[in-house]
Amino acid sequence: MDLILSNLQIPIEKDGGDAYLNAASQQMGIGAGDISIVKILSKSLELKNIEQFSYKISLVVTIADSFKNRQHFPVYTEPSKAERKRVTLQERPIIVGFGPAGMFAALEFLEYGIRPMIFERGKKIEERSLDVQRFIEERELNPESNIQFGEGGAGSYSDGKLFSRRDNNTSFINRVLQTFIKFGAPAEIGYISKPHLGTDVLCAIVRNIRNYILERGGEIYYGAKMTDILIADGVASGIIINGEKEYISSSIYIALGHSARDTVAMLHEKGVALEQRPISVGVRIEHPVETINLMRYGNKYKDFPGLGAATYSLNYTNRQIRRGVYTFCMCPGGEVVNASSEQGLLVLNGMSYSRRSSPFSNAALVVSCHVDDYKSSNPLAGIAFQKDIERNAFKAGGGSWQVPAQNLLDFLGKDGAASLHQTSYKMGAVAADMRDIFPGFVVSELMAAFHKWKEEVPLFVSSQAILLGAETRTSSPVRIQRNEKYESVNIKNLYPIGEGSGYTGGITSSAADAIKAVEMHLSQR
Repeated sequence: MDLILSNLQIPIEKDGGDAYLNAASQQMGIGAGDISIVKILSKSLELKNIEQFSYKISLVVTIADSFKNRQHFPVYTEPSKAERKRVTLQERPIIVGFGPAGMFAALEFLEYGIRPMIFERGKKIEERSLDVQRFIEERELNPESNIQFGEGGAGSYSDGKLFSRRDNNTSFINRVLQTFIKFGAPAEIGYISKPHLGTDVLCAIVRNIRNYILERGGEIYYGAKMTDILIADGVASGIIINGEKEYISSSIYIALGHSARDTVAMLHEKGVALEQRPISVGVRIEHPVETINLMRYGNKYKDFPGLGAATYSLNYTNRQIRRGVYTFCMCPGGEVVNASSEQGLLVLNGMSYSRRSSPFSNAALVVSCHVDDYKSSNPLAGIAFQKDIERNAFKAGGGSWQVPAQNLLDFLGKDGAASLHQTSYKMGAVAADMRDIFPGFVVSELMAAFHKWKEEVPLFVSSQAILLGAETRTSSPVRIQRNEKYESVNIKNLYPIGEGSGYTGGITSSAADAIKAVEMHLSQR
């Protein structure tokens, strides 16, 4: 009989070996020899007791049917995999974009025996990585092949976080994690809290998914930008690629990502219903890893082997004006990267490799914006709002892809004097004042948050911190309106999915959104 044991506390010094078995034996009141561990369900690091860190573990164990107290423990049943029925569509479905949403939509279609056609404006991950490296070394931006555009999407050059801020334990999220494991992710992402992969592992998984799709009859076109969409009488019937070739389908999935601004503008011109969406903008804040480790782990555990670079999450809310300031996309042992996709507009992101071995840790530190801040009713006004900040950041950096940077204490000073120290950013940093980049409300809210955190986490608000600007693309400022069937509210056959649709944020939720959309669509057949 398989039973579930929850909330086992394992001191981090004893992690591994027989510790799990002994803890299970103690909780159940039977000998360790009468228990077999089947699998780990969850594992999270507990930092509440600064004197004794521990892991909280949930296990599935096998015990004899004669165990008298089995009624006190839930019985574990292995989730069954739903069998997909074969579905026939009149035309092969089209998927525009090959990031997380596009990939998982394609994989889901294959489960039903349907071979999709996929169109990606960027390049394969191997070629894309060369373009990213060339941009860093030679400062030559390829607008169609960069950290935003290309196979794998923007998430391929990130920390590779695989947890969702909502619906964290749904079956769809679990399916996403198991799919990543199938294509090369370590099995531990299925049970550890806040799993991550890192850019190096993600790029390998992207290649494996690509090959799987091709082997099963899917088609992937690179350098294939959707420049027009065929719409008549409120019905989409196909797309135009690169202004030339026409592809016909009655199932068109739009998986654009949050930075395909030109494509969104084209959809707006074609009459697809769009609406403004609030976003958050701000800076990247970077500290030495040793500073964050001391802040989170304390003296006792700051150098403890196996813990790795520490993570953190901070937030501040100004309830009077309904604005929040929060850290986002934290990259322990990572680096700040140039995520620009347009000439003259500078935007940053954070990235980590699987080992998180950089001497720096960084995070987005952003202020929530209201649609009123866009000062326009145009559905694309949020994009213009982002561009203004990115243009300011480019100018403050000297106009040559150097990043404007400022020591945190200088930012908090009365005159905003700019000085800086070493940073992980590889394209060079220029001392600048963040006040010259952001709207006044962003600056004032950042100030208020720092003054609050100075009392709570003084190591965070210290001379060890450096601010780098600008972080603007935390999510899409536009939502492509859709109904409960994941179909555009005013254009039939058009299915907006993933982060670019304005309904999700991050790798996991975008992938799950795609699965749900395809399932909903095919269930109607």
